Formats: sequence, structure tokens, C-alpha cells
Amino acid sequence: MEVIDRQSPPPPDVVRADARKAFKLMKGGGVTVLPLDVSYAIFGHTARAVERIYALKKRPATKPNGVLGNWDIFSEVLQTTERDRDLVRCITQDHDLPLSVVAPFRAEHDWLQTTEFGALRRSSKAGTMDLLMNAGAIQEELARLSFDACTPLFGSSANVSLSGSKFEMQDVEAEVQAGCELVLGYGRSRYANAWLIGSTIIELPSWRVLRFGGLYEQQAQLVRKHFGVELPPRPVEGSMSLV
Repeated sequence: MEVIDRQSPPPPDVVRADARKAFKLMKGGGVTVLPLDVSYAIFGHTARAVERIYALKKRPATKPNGVLGNWDIFSEVLQTTERDRDLVRCITQDHDLPLSVVAPFRAEHDWLQTTEFGALRRSSKAGTMDLLMNAGAIQEELARLSFDACTPLFGSSANVSLSGSKFEMQDVEAEVQAGCELVLGYGRSRYANAWLIGSTIIELPSWRVLRFGGLYEQQAQLVRKHFGVELPPRPVEGSMSLV
């Protein structure tokens, strides 16, 4: 295991170098802990790497992974309406907030043709995929590398299942870190929150909220203002995850 602890977000050239290093490891079958804006996350590419992630997290097999994405992946791989695209553009581009979306995907797309069946099976559900977008500089660079190389990256938050998202590298459980080839730290996650939750997840085309993320109130306000749609309030007990 290699640990790189930069204490705080580095300049763009270092982020690009870190992303290339992590991408090479994941493409070759490795597992990495990544410092995303929404929380620390654990990702890989191959079927064996995905199974290692499940074992390290003690994650129930019924819960699918997320996939690192960007606007190009969202536009080409997910099957969405123009209204859906307007929503995602508003939140992730116009207002620069992270967002996960669950939507049907095009299994025949070139981006998915190098993916091993086991990895895709663990990272999709009923023909839909959970795509994480705009979650920080290294996430964006990894998504670009992923799309260019047709190498999807699969994973979830870097923590033992049900223990809450981790916003500092040192808070990621030792047993989770020990199972990785690379652990990368950039200090405290930008959107750390008291609910210990990562990104908001919205289902498309229903706009049903599947998880109330750390920035949910801001996102709901944008949806109300720009689309006239009233999303439900955050549950009293905090964040709800249905995926």
C-alpha cells in the first residue's frame, strides 16, 4: 500500500499527475482511496477489484456501486430527456455543485465495452447506473481519463458500510486502507457535513430523491427556482439512501 497525504488540495499539475497514477493502478486491477469533494471514496475498474471493495467495506451485495462520470459520459452513456439534461446542467455546471444521478444507460456504448461483466453487474441495477459528477478536480480528471480510455471506474464511499462517509483520510478505517494499492489524501473534503453523507442522488426521469446529500437544501432550492418543482424536505432522521 502506498499512502500519499498532501494535507490540502494541490495545484492542477499535481492533481493531473495523481489522477494518472491512480488511473493506471485501477486500470491494472488495483483499488484506490480517492479524495473527492463529497467524501473520501474507494474505486477500481476490474471485476476482482470491485469484489475487493465490497469485501473491504463489508458492503451488502444488494447495493450497487457508483460510477465516476462527467458531462460527456452523462450525455453519451445515460438515456435522458432534455429536461433531465437541463436539471443536471443547472446543478453541476451553472452552479458548480456535485450530483449523482441514476438513469438507464446504453450498454452498447463503446465506453462500456472493456468492462468485465462482474464489475458492471455490481455497478448497475435494473438497467440503470449511478453516475457521480462534479465531485472535485481529481474526480473530473479521472472521469476524463476514464472516458478517453473507455475504462469505467466503479466504487463508493471509503468506509465500512453504514459507518458514515469519511471526510479526512485518517478517518478511513485502517482495514479499508490496508486493502488498497494507493491511498491519496487532500485534507478535509470540501463538502464535509454533520450528516456524514456524500452526494445527493436523484433518479431520472422521475426526479425522485434517492439520497439526501450534504448539499441537498441548496440543490432543492435550485430545482424550485429554475424548474418550479418542489422536492421533499430532508427526513428528520437525516439522509435516506435507497440505492
